[in-house]
Amino acid sequence: MKKLLTVALITGMLILLGGMNRRAEATPQILPGLLNKMEKAHLELKSLKAEIVQQKTNAQIGVTDTEYGVMLYKPAAGKGKGKLRIDYTRPSKDIVAVVGENVTFYQPRINQAFKGVVSKLAKGKGYGQLVGLDGSIRSLAGSYNIEFVRDESINGQPTTVLHLTPKAGGQFAAIDLWVNQQNSLPVQWKMIERNKDYTIVTLKNMQLNANIADTAFAVNIPGGTKVVDKF
Repeated sequence: MKKLLTVALITGMLILLGGMNRRAEATPQILPGLLNKMEKAHLELKSLKAEIVQQKTNAQIGVTDTEYGVMLYKPAAGKGKGKLRIDYTRPSKDIVAVVGENVTFYQPRINQAFKGVVSKLAKGKGYGQLVGLDGSIRSLAGSYNIEFVRDESINGQPTTVLHLTPKAGGQFAAIDLWVNQQNSLPVQWKMIERNKDYTIVTLKNMQLNANIADTAFAVNIPGGTKVVDKF
């Protein structure tokens, strides 16, 4: 379940890429140019493939769980739905795929698959505003103040760090976003919960606009796998 919630977070952060420039007029003067570049990069993005590292830290006990995998992403285009798939390579071999609102979570180790919708995954857990690849960003962007923090190198790449703070209550106390200065796409997110727990998602070796077939997002579930629709 924790892994599914993390996917909801990732999905929401990908949405954020396409909408922040709508609040540029409310940000310091250094931001409008960057946000316009981000919007242009978003409009030009047809697909994304990258290595992904997820680090979930429990601040109360000082324990961090780290997972590695490969992510595929295609934004919604025309009548086509947004698509996201993560194949974890270690420590698990789990697969998560999201097509529109439909989510599949396959756990080969226990021979089980979850099939449902992202909104049910997020219901009652404070993740609703970060769910879905195709939704409007207007309400989300209107709920956060966006600030320039600093320039910083991530995995040898120059990035600009933005800090988002909610104007009202919610799951997160703050969100930090690292934007690659060369392609204006985010490469790292830090989502800080109100209990001080946080999740860091980092993308490495990004491949932009490669030819990724829609069939790549279909999860092959072997016969005999237990399929459930709730957790």
